[in-house]
Amino acid sequence: MKSIFCRLIVITNNKKEGLFNIEKGIEVVPCEYEFVLASDIPYVYIKNNGKQGLFNIETGKEVIPCKYETTVVSLSAVPYVSITNNKKEGLFNIETGKEVISCKYDIYSIYVAKYSLPYVQIKNNGKEGCFNIETGKEVVPCNYESVNVTKYLLPYVQIKNNGKEGRFNIETGKEIISCKYDNIGGIIKDLADVNIGGQNIKGNITGGKWGKVDVNTGKEVVPCKYDAISVVSENLAVVNIGGQRNAEGQMIDGKWGYVDINTGKEIIPVEYDAAQAFDKGVARVTKDGQTTLIKNPLKEGNAIAVAQLPSEKRDPNAPAVSRYPAPSSDVDKDIPQTKTNENSNLFAFIIANENYPEAPVPFALNDGRIFKEYCQKTLGLPEKQIRLFEDATVGKIIAAVEQIKEVANAYDGEAEIILYYAGHGVPDEKKNSAWLLPVDGNSSDITTTGYSLEKLYAELGKLNLKSITVFLDACFSGAKREDEMLASARGVAVKVKDEAPKGNMVVFSAATGDETAHQYEEKGHGLFTYFLLKKLQETQGNVNFGELSDYVTKQVKRQSVVINNKRQTPTVIPSATLADKWQEMKLK
Repeated sequence: MKSIFCRLIVITNNKKEGLFNIEKGIEVVPCEYEFVLASDIPYVYIKNNGKQGLFNIETGKEVIPCKYETTVVSLSAVPYVSITNNKKEGLFNIETGKEVISCKYDIYSIYVAKYSLPYVQIKNNGKEGCFNIETGKEVVPCNYESVNVTKYLLPYVQIKNNGKEGRFNIETGKEIISCKYDNIGGIIKDLADVNIGGQNIKGNITGGKWGKVDVNTGKEVVPCKYDAISVVSENLAVVNIGGQRNAEGQMIDGKWGYVDINTGKEIIPVEYDAAQAFDKGVARVTKDGQTTLIKNPLKEGNAIAVAQLPSEKRDPNAPAVSRYPAPSSDVDKDIPQTKTNENSNLFAFIIANENYPEAPVPFALNDGRIFKEYCQKTLGLPEKQIRLFEDATVGKIIAAVEQIKEVANAYDGEAEIILYYAGHGVPDEKKNSAWLLPVDGNSSDITTTGYSLEKLYAELGKLNLKSITVFLDACFSGAKREDEMLASARGVAVKVKDEAPKGNMVVFSAATGDETAHQYEEKGHGLFTYFLLKKLQETQGNVNFGELSDYVTKQVKRQSVVINNKRQTPTVIPSATLADKWQEMKLK
């Protein structure tokens, strides 16, 4: 007996070695090899004629023949095993019994990450590239200091040379952005955000100047001279000069304008305090406290104001001021406390819209602020993972959605999202569709100035998220919390069609069909939000969605009849993928 490992002993016969399992009393490797080493069970290193192979003692089969200088098993990368010959490395698939990469790369430089398969990082002569093990082809040549394959970026691959970043398209086999930028952001509709002079600190890029590159041509369509570029629509990019991001990731200060991505020129001056993307030829801009709609000059020939929107002159960055009493009910006191989970992958985005010029929403700010406290204290979210948007304009709603997208991209399927909304919902009476109303929106022109619920579900549903839970303390019948109709609505409530959630999404809504989402004046909250908070308080956040839904629906239905003499029936709509398991899901 020469060695013992996990009750395995090396046995010899005719000067050949094998392995015997003394616990089972069976020969697990026949005596056919010059040398046997039990190292990475169930895989055993074998050698014949001075060449190494691999044997699986569970299947009793030789999975790599003895024709390599070395075979190196990484259990996290199985079924792929490193092989070497002539001091060069390759890769072997022990399930198919085939070489997937021949031994021609720098020794011990092939990196297999299961999240990026079938793409494998390779290195030759100190330079990195990328290999597709399904096609057997080198898809990025070994010309770069570093190559990073990230699943959410595909088909684009990060490349670096001389400390500068670029992008390579592995589908076309072309370098689409040369290595001359300090940072490159996401690629949306063939346009990539590029940055010169900024620093990447823990995934957040600070400082420097931003531009955009067309990945099809490699042309810089927006020069790198802006402090931010928010969105591109109708061939116009919304750009900022002089602004900076606050703790919530929102761009504050500075001035906004528009750049034509066809020419790279500022076609609308950078002079606005706020500017939104163009939609159907118009965009909302704010200057000196006044909000205006302007036409797309690429379509109309010049940028002219077409409508004056309701607005109040106030500092857009100042905290929202509620016209209602501060929260002081039972759910606002003795909020259960739990230890902050700094490793949590749960993020909360809270929109609380109260101060509409045409019709305020009673207690909406109370709702959002106290829900934030429950997220932090009861669910244990770090404060940096909670974003509260008070009196959100359409720009802030868009920013919230964009931030959710950034989280989804960064966490690659591991993030969970809570999206809470308290405010007005408005129907489009022509199509019976539902819309969120920003505080700078106009309920009489909701399809131009609002945010479509259908669009929201579509945008979020296609993200790579573990789950997304939406709470809507709003109704879409055209009614207010006080049961009056919005000025723009007809004399009767409108019953909108239910929008279907997408992806891994569950939507909790405050009311059904043509019902109104009422307030609970005595408690200083929306009726739906009060009982949502109450259940979180009673259970310290440890409640599954089935129990939460049953409780909130039962209590809201009863109290609405008693307090408001009106029906209000909360609903839960899961996406198709969660139809059979949403009831067991939890926030905590």
